[in-house]
Amino acid sequence: MEYRVMLLQRLSNGIELLSAVVLLVGFAKGMWGFLLHEWQEIRTETETSPEGIAILRPMVGNYILLGLDFYIVSDILSSMLHPEWQELISLAIIGLLRTVIGYFLGKEIAETNH
Repeated sequence: MEYRVMLLQRLSNGIELLSAVVLLVGFAKGMWGFLLHEWQEIRTETETSPEGIAILRPMVGNYILLGLDFYIVSDILSSMLHPEWQELISLAIIGLLRTVIGYFLGKEIAETNH
């Protein structure tokens, strides 16, 4: 395997792994915030404000957006390794789906912050 191809493959795999880590960190922080919110409710035996959980959504959403952006970069690098039509069409569809999801998620986060 040519050195450049191997380098691009490793970069693509590394970015994909980084994307997964970003998503898992966002999930862990969101779950931790949720558990703390529920624990406080159990401990005080009173219903806490729903804003406590609502604050978590934009935070987790930002991690999802970042993870999706990294996945798109990984897909672009992968398409450089396999520039066949089927691979490019697959990249276009996946990129479009991730971009649409990112757009609407970003819009929801912006509305939540205002």
